[in-house]
Amino acid sequence: MEELQKGILRKSKMFFYSNTQNKDIFFYPLSAGHFYCSSDYKVERNRFDSILITHIIRGSFSFLVNGKELTLKSGETAVIDCFNPHTYYTNDSFEAYWIHINGSNIKELFTELISRFGNIIGFDSEIEKQIKDIYNLIKNNESISESNMSSKIYRLIISLFNVNENKICSNTVVQTAINFIQQNYQNKLTIDDISKYINMSPSQFSRQFKKQTGKSPYDYLLGIRLTKAKELLKNTSLPISEISYQTGFANESNFIYFFKRHEGISPLKFRNILF
Repeated sequence: MEELQKGILRKSKMFFYSNTQNKDIFFYPLSAGHFYCSSDYKVERNRFDSILITHIIRGSFSFLVNGKELTLKSGETAVIDCFNPHTYYTNDSFEAYWIHINGSNIKELFTELISRFGNIIGFDSEIEKQIKDIYNLIKNNESISESNMSSKIYRLIISLFNVNENKICSNTVVQTAINFIQQNYQNKLTIDDISKYINMSPSQFSRQFKKQTGKSPYDYLLGIRLTKAKELLKNTSLPISEISYQTGFANESNFIYFFKRHEGISPLKFRNILF
């Protein structure tokens, strides 16, 4: 078949979107496409300021991450950081929908996504639907405000996180650890205590917990303690010393230090805030 460019078959489509203002406020697409590609297809760039999201309909799509080849198959979605040098191609052929997006804190969001879950997102019909929806809006040149377009992209980003975060419920090790922390946060709880409870080494447990939740076990425990402390501060007249004891802090000064560090105000000032 005739090609648009090397490896991209003639029946492929590509469309562009221009955001003329508010680039630092909203998310926005740069371009989107529905590609049919042969084994000659390959893109190699040093930089293209965007995040590429590619959903494979059929065939396979490969790309390099830190020199390692990752391959997508039908139904999967790839997230590629194009702000840094990148290469992607196919060793056979593929059909795919794709969008390049930018704006707001896009780099920080996708750095977090990739660091927690990797570049490949498993099959999810909602992600496929959202990518096609954005593609069709650009293709049909539909009138849509920049805020509404940004909202659609944001929902797509959240869906990419949710596909992975929903796996936490099916990960019995992590869920067991979470339950144990929630039931024992008021005690002198250590990472060793938690890892022993679930029969894992502390390092292995910490890595798996961080990968699934995005937080270290210690940060998760501290978050639970601070949340419980806020509830006691607002719903009881207990002294600060008793609250620090009931929420598992070593002592009152330790509690005040961590509360001010994470909340920006002292426990007493928090207690006096009107809601």
